[in-house]
Amino acid sequence: SLVLAVVRQDGNSLQYASNELRGDREVVLAAVRNEKLALKFALGGLNQDSELLKASGLWDEEEERQYPRKEQAILSVKFSLAEQSTPYASEFALAMKKHPFLTNFKTYNPN
Repeated sequence: SLVLAVVRQDGNSLQYASNELRGDREVVLAAVRNEKLALKFALGGLNQDSELLKASGLWDEEEERQYPRKEQAILSVKFSLAEQSTPYASEFALAMKKHPFLTNFKTYNPN
């Protein structure tokens, strides 16, 4: 579809798609693969879907991964993947996953 091709090029264009397409797993996954934070534009609960959260990088891909440190890094910023929210909490979580020291810890999100 045209929308699928567009979100593959610009994930944030998901926000302009119809509600039906914003609730379509294939379309949302294509958008998230292009732009991780496009997940906030998903509808129908897809912004809380474990597969899509993993694809966005907000959840760990490997549930059973062994971390060098036993302590957990607690992400105390409440995540908000609502369309009207700012992207700061999600950007912070993604930055934590790239930080050389913090990648030694499993990230725990109590929210």
